Amino acid sequence: MTSFIDLRISKELIEAMNEMGWTEPTPVQIEAIPVGLKGSDMYAQAQTGTGKTGAYGSIILERVKPRMPSPSALVLVPTRELANQVAEELTKLSHHTGHDCLPIYGGVGIEPQIAKLRRGIDIIIATPGRAKDLINRQEMDLSKVSVVVLDEADRMLDMGFARDMNFILARVPKRRQTLLFSATMSSEIRELAMRQMVDPLELLVSKDEPVLDLTKQYFLITSKEDKRDALYTILDIHEPKAIVFCHTKHKADQVAKKLKRHNYLAGAIHGDVAQNKREKVLKGFKDGSLRILVATDVAARGLDIDSVDLVINFDSPSDPDTYVHRIGRTGRAGKEGMAITLLLPEERKMVRDLERRTGKPIERLDMEIVHKPEPEVNKLEEVRLAAQAALERPPIAKRARSRGDVVSIEINLGNADKIGKGDILRLVRGDTGLAPRDVGKITMGDRYTYVEVFRKDAEKVIMGLCDQVYRDKTVKAKAV
Repeated sequence: MTSFIDLRISKELIEAMNEMGWTEPTPVQIEAIPVGLKGSDMYAQAQTGTGKTGAYGSIILERVKPRMPSPSALVLVPTRELANQVAEELTKLSHHTGHDCLPIYGGVGIEPQIAKLRRGIDIIIATPGRAKDLINRQEMDLSKVSVVVLDEADRMLDMGFARDMNFILARVPKRRQTLLFSATMSSEIRELAMRQMVDPLELLVSKDEPVLDLTKQYFLITSKEDKRDALYTILDIHEPKAIVFCHTKHKADQVAKKLKRHNYLAGAIHGDVAQNKREKVLKGFKDGSLRILVATDVAARGLDIDSVDLVINFDSPSDPDTYVHRIGRTGRAGKEGMAITLLLPEERKMVRDLERRTGKPIERLDMEIVHKPEPEVNKLEEVRLAAQAALERPPIAKRARSRGDVVSIEINLGNADKIGKGDILRLVRGDTGLAPRDVGKITMGDRYTYVEVFRKDAEKVIMGLCDQVYRDKTVKAKAV
C-alpha cells in the first residue's frame, strides 16, 4: 500500500495531513503528486471527493516558496463556494509550511481583497470574473506565478468563462507548470490542455471513483402521480440525512417547497439560488438544522458533505456516470449508505445499464406508498407579485426575445429599493468581466428592472447577480 512518505513529500506536509485525519493517499494523489513534483504539466479526470485538492495542493506547497513579494501560485475555480472550500483545505495543508492563501470571488466587496493582495499572498484561489477585474485594476500581479491550476475546468467552460480564462492565463509567465482537473474529459478540455500546456501528461484515475462498496442500491417503480408520495414514504421510514436529485432547477424548487409544506426540514440548491442563500442552506444541511437537500446535478458538483445517509434520485439520472456521481455522496468515510432511484415503468430497462456501470446489483424495492393530502396554501401573495412583475415588464423585454442575439434580464430591484441605473450597471458587470458597452438598455420599474445583454453573456450575468445582496435584499435574476 502506498503511503504519503512513499510520495516523497515533506514532513511538514505529512504532519498537516495527519492533523487533518488523512491516513493514506487516494488514487488521484498517488498518480498526480509524483508527476507534479517533477514539474510536468498534466490534465486529470477527477471527481469531487477523490482528493484532487490535496493532490494539487501538495504539488503547489512543495514547489513554491512561502512569503514571496508576489503571488507564486494561482488556482482558478468556477464558483465562490469552491474558492472558499479550496482555500480552507490549502490553509490546513500549509499549517507548517508558512504559505498564505486567499480566496478571491465576486458578490462581496473588492476593497478588502485588494488590501490583502497588497499585504502579500502566496497562493490565490480565484473565480475568473473577479480575477479579471483585479487584473484590469492592476491589483493582481501574476508576473511571478510559477504554478497554475484549473480546477473543475469543464464547469468553467460550461459557465462561459473561456475568454476570461484565456485573458488571465495570458498574464501568467509562459514558463510555468499548469495542472488541469476536470470531472469530464471532453474534446474541449483536451483542446484547452494542449493550448495552455507543454507536453502534458493525461491521467485518467477517477473512473472507479467514488467507491460504492458501502452503498446499498435500490430502485422503486412508481407512477408520475405517486412520485411525491413515494418520496414522503421513504423519508418517513428512514428519517435520513438525505440528498434528493432532480433534473431541473424548477423541479428542485417545486420538490423542496412541497417538502417544506409537509414540515420536512428541506432546502434547495441550484444555479439560480442566490449565493448567500445557498451558503445558508449548505450550512444548515451540514449542521443538521436541515435534513434534506434537494439539488440539481450541476449545483451538487463541488460539494464535500460527509455523513449523508441516503441519496434519492427523484428524477432518474441522464446516464450511468451521472448515477455514479450522485450516489457517491453516500457510503463515504467508512460509513454505510443507501441509494434509492424512483423509476417510471418505462424507465425500468435502465437498471441493467446502471448495474453494468457500478458492477453492483440494484435491488427492487417493494413497499406500500402512503398517500399524503396536500396542505392548503394561500397563493394570494404569489399571484400579486407575478402580476406586479408583468405590469412593470417593458415592451423592450418582449422585443428582446425576438432578437436572437439579445435577451432581457429581469432583476428583483427597482425604484422602491432606492437603486439607480449606475448601481444596476455595477451589479450586472460585477464578477462577469463585462465592459459597459456589453450592457444594453436598462429599464427601471417600481419593483423590477430589465437589462438587455447579449445572449452569450446571459447565464454568466444571471449567476453573477444571484451571488449578490443589495441593502440586505437578496438579488434574484432571470431571463424573460
